[in-house]
Amino acid sequence: MNKRTRLYQAIHVAIGCSLVCGGVVAQGAPRADGEAVEEVVVTGTHIKGLDTEGAVQVVQIDRDDIEASGATSPIEILQQLTQTGGGSGTFSTATGGPLSSNTPVGAAGVSLRGLGASSTLVLVNGRRVSVSSFAKGQESFVDVNSIPLSAIERVEVLPSGAAATYGADAVAGVVNFVLRDDFEGSEITLSHGNSTAGSDEGKYNLNWVWGRKGERSHTMLVADFFTRNALYDRDRDISANSVRPSQQGVYPSFNDLYFLDPPSGSRDQTQEPGASGCPADQFKVGRLGEYCEFNTNAVVATQDEYESGSLIGTFNYQLNDNVEWFNTAMAQMSRSRGTASPANFSRAPFDPESPLWPEGLVTDMVVEGEVGDFSDYYGYPILAWGKFPDPRAVEVESQSARLVTGLRGDISDWDWEVAANIGRSASEQRGISGLYNSEAFYNASMGNLCTDGTLVDRWELDLARPGASYGSGETCEDLGKTTAWYNPFNGQGEQLDAIDQFVRTDAKRSGVSSLYALDGNISGSWFELPAGAVQVAIGAEFRRETVEDTPSGDAVSTTLNPEPILGFSSTSADAERDQWAVYMEQMIPLASNTELQLALRYDHYDSFGGDANPKVALRHAFNDAIIFRGNWSTSFRAPSLAQVGAGTLLSSYTVDCSVTPGACDGLTDESGEALLSEEVSNDDLQPETATTWGAGFLLKPTTDTELTIDYWNIEHENLIGVEEDDFILRALAGDFPVVGEGELRTGQPGLEIANGFVVDAHFELSNLGWQKTSGVDMALTQYFDTDNWGSFRFVLDATYLAEFEKLPSDALGVVSEAGQYTYPRWLVNSALRWRYEEWSATMGARYTHSYMDDPSPRVLEAVGLADDAAVEVDAWTVFDLSVSRDFSNGSWLSLRVDNLLDEEPPLVLGTGANVDHFNHSSMGRFVTLRYGHAF
Repeated sequence: MNKRTRLYQAIHVAIGCSLVCGGVVAQGAPRADGEAVEEVVVTGTHIKGLDTEGAVQVVQIDRDDIEASGATSPIEILQQLTQTGGGSGTFSTATGGPLSSNTPVGAAGVSLRGLGASSTLVLVNGRRVSVSSFAKGQESFVDVNSIPLSAIERVEVLPSGAAATYGADAVAGVVNFVLRDDFEGSEITLSHGNSTAGSDEGKYNLNWVWGRKGERSHTMLVADFFTRNALYDRDRDISANSVRPSQQGVYPSFNDLYFLDPPSGSRDQTQEPGASGCPADQFKVGRLGEYCEFNTNAVVATQDEYESGSLIGTFNYQLNDNVEWFNTAMAQMSRSRGTASPANFSRAPFDPESPLWPEGLVTDMVVEGEVGDFSDYYGYPILAWGKFPDPRAVEVESQSARLVTGLRGDISDWDWEVAANIGRSASEQRGISGLYNSEAFYNASMGNLCTDGTLVDRWELDLARPGASYGSGETCEDLGKTTAWYNPFNGQGEQLDAIDQFVRTDAKRSGVSSLYALDGNISGSWFELPAGAVQVAIGAEFRRETVEDTPSGDAVSTTLNPEPILGFSSTSADAERDQWAVYMEQMIPLASNTELQLALRYDHYDSFGGDANPKVALRHAFNDAIIFRGNWSTSFRAPSLAQVGAGTLLSSYTVDCSVTPGACDGLTDESGEALLSEEVSNDDLQPETATTWGAGFLLKPTTDTELTIDYWNIEHENLIGVEEDDFILRALAGDFPVVGEGELRTGQPGLEIANGFVVDAHFELSNLGWQKTSGVDMALTQYFDTDNWGSFRFVLDATYLAEFEKLPSDALGVVSEAGQYTYPRWLVNSALRWRYEEWSATMGARYTHSYMDDPSPRVLEAVGLADDAAVEVDAWTVFDLSVSRDFSNGSWLSLRVDNLLDEEPPLVLGTGANVDHFNHSSMGRFVTLRYGHAF
């Protein structure tokens, strides 16, 4: 037996809470008679040695499952869990990008039950990790990609509230990564994967593990290097073309809103096909006149470039028979990109006296404006609606580090442990294309910018609502200089060097988060009852957390310049806080077949006070074949660091007139304004609270069959977030200022209204209403053993979302999400695994149920449907196949094919990419070859 197939000690499995991970169910290896098994703490309790067929549902993924899955990052493992699906909570780098609506570039977060990454507590070896230095919007989370997959021994998931055990913020549950620490020898693994689509989405991974056991010590090192090429929307048929191409393109539409805006309707003009104008197949005429459409999917990345290097070391030393010194150090560096569509410019003023105006466009504007000569336009700006030629793209470099050192041992049959935990995450983001400084751009469009950077006062700019009025009339040439005109014509491909130097920007952003923690606990038998000993665990924890997210100065919004970089958002945060906690757990044997678990934890935050959260869990075995379990607990989540220290976040929102007619001059059938809005902080935020309960059965009708059914219910109140429609309704009712256009200062919550329409909004981060989710988890494992054909195992895991209801506010009423957009009711994984001597193979299937789409009326119109048409997203089933062989020389080889049949994801009209990247994948068939050798 080689080292790869060795028995792993201390792999406890929650029977019936099996995980289909790429077709492999998480089950422990058989243990030889007389072999010692180390007592470990299983996620869900601090008490050592408790039966994992216990009162609380626990899902585990062991090392064999990780290797068989073909995954190259922790998030790929977690996304295969049915408990992490639905909604937009769990995210990978496929949803990362430079916009406020994107997730942070290069980062990944896990969310249980769709409640959001900030409601899921992520631990490493049972201890906290510093949050990502860049938040998801204003939601702090742990970047699980900072943990190399090669260093993970197993993953334990507690998919229910765990505040009383691990912390008040574990509203939805806990994901605990247990690192490898008992490896001996040397092992190297190489893997390469790529799609079969013809484009190059290659993944490359090299990792090395070394371990040595001394007389009183054990040392282990893990080195991991990973790189991945980009996948673009244009590389897949389903996402290559926008369902509704943008009407703002790199050939802008022009209108002076006077001669070209007669009572009969606007007559926008653009460069027509021919003579370097708009391509004929993109030239269109719409309600406002001419435009040159743009397919944004031609440039957007589905999954951008990513590379990382990680190093992990562990050192344990037995000081004496009863005390061990343990240490873990982790460090990772990564570099990644995020690419989005080019930024729009709307109402951008251009000087009609620019020498760059094409002759054909000038002639059209004279005819359509019914003027005698183009000079009739002089003295007033001509406004443009267009799109810059290059995509918005940023590059992020991140470093994370963690050090844990502590002592553990036993005294008089009591186990104890104390440790110090230090963590740090730092990131720097810089723009590499498509970021334009709005003030410099308008100066260049109006002839105020000289090639040496000098500014003249030919025009006076209004940056709050783009526009210009004639100023001194002085030109750069009057000063003996040359004007640096921005050229919006001929596809904008020809620009002066001064435009790169003074108009484009890299908008550097930096972020740092840190964690300093001390903790300790002791557990053992307290006193005897007739049914057995009462087990108890008592512990305490102190931690200090800080976060500082600092945007570039030229990206910071002001009242006079609300959008300093066109189509690009800046975020900022600056917060620190101290928190301490004490907790106690008890396992009380009420009878030989019944146990009661009680837990109580008190958490205290220096800025929000304290709160106590209890947990009650019961387990009763009717017999060996039927076990009942149930639990109830509460949670208390203080606002995250990114929320309490939030600055102003630039965002966007399109007013929904049917919900907020008061924002549309009382009209419900109008198209609301597309707002370049803000999300502003709130010093009066209150903590969120939640109540969780669940019950289920573990059934073993035969020795070869295991079945579990668990019901869960989470009621989450006082949610922190932004609900735009509710804010607009409250502002119109008098709760926030409603002022004229351009009168709302930056950072002040409120609305701006012009001609009865909301034209700008500063949404305040607030405590909203409640949400309630419930459902059922089911798991089946069936074993088949044969004499001549090896052993077989069939597994099936399913999650049914019974309800996901939200009450954002009394004004909006209850919203039911289950079965609606991005919330499929059923998620199912199944697999058949075969093992015979040195061979093994797995055939797996992943099923995502259908749900209702959420296209805008304009998208429905583009595909020829009525604006009230109901559209359903099709169900999706994907098959995976893996085959592996172990060799007697200590090496192994495996081949895995994800999406074996190359099944295309269903069309989703509610997304710009035509694909729901939270629930589906457009990668297609992907083949991975992995080779390893143990020395």
